[in-house]
Amino acid sequence: MITIGISAVLVAVGIITADTGIVGNAIILSAFIISSPILFVRYKKFREFKEMEEKFPVFLRDLIESLRAGLPLHKAILSANKISYGSLSNEVKKMSSQISWNMPVDKVLGQFADRVKSSKKLNSGVQVIRESYLSGGNVVSTMDSIATSHIALLDAEKERSSALGQYVIVMYAISLIVIAIVVGINKIMVPIFSLSQQSGFAESGFAISNPCNACTGIECGVCAGYDLTAHVFKIDPQSPSAYYTSLFFFMSIIQSIFSGLVAGQISEGSLVAGFRHSLILASITFGTFSILVRVGLLGA
Repeated sequence: MITIGISAVLVAVGIITADTGIVGNAIILSAFIISSPILFVRYKKFREFKEMEEKFPVFLRDLIESLRAGLPLHKAILSANKISYGSLSNEVKKMSSQISWNMPVDKVLGQFADRVKSSKKLNSGVQVIRESYLSGGNVVSTMDSIATSHIALLDAEKERSSALGQYVIVMYAISLIVIAIVVGINKIMVPIFSLSQQSGFAESGFAISNPCNACTGIECGVCAGYDLTAHVFKIDPQSPSAYYTSLFFFMSIIQSIFSGLVAGQISEGSLVAGFRHSLILASITFGTFSILVRVGLLGA
């Protein structure tokens, strides 16, 4: 609600100014303000579930030891409440509280499965334990099998992440290569077109210019974003180099964001996990552009 309120104020200010560029920038900034907290919360929950999956076999092993010692399942859960399981401790505490209120164990396990339904491994494991408890089966053997298979799945995921880790490095390398290509274009191609303009070949279409100096209509909104980038990098907004530097910068930022999402999908099987890589790559891109402009390899 806070981010929506801030975004509404920004858009309202843009509309009041009646400047297309300001309205466009307000909409872009509002989208970023609204989406960033949502992605952060989703990534935080993703990491919590990952930690819960890692601690779940430990929790089951402790329950097995208590059951083998002669404790019933509800008392085994109460006993496990004294042990720390990271993010899983909150769920164990909830189950212990429900059991202390004389809630049936099968209902406690069912609600636990509903709370962790975002994780297929946790949800299916708890459901199997619940069905085994209701049917009067060998709960200890069931838990032991689930813990063993869960550990095997976690090991397989770690092995996959290790095997695909090189492709994450490739995604980072691609982002840096794009910046290198941008520098090459700026230092090789732009001077050629500038020389063509100075030699009188502007009529042939080889000369470069800043299209934003003569923009009309909705494209001026895009140019306003380019002007803002030029001011950030302290480049003359009217110069051709300002337009092309801003264009290359936005291209590099977009490429960094999507490369980060791909890296997250490859390494951890989740686009939400890629938000971290996107943030890192976007920061690297911004910092690199700032340095390159300062040393004269861009914007000159």
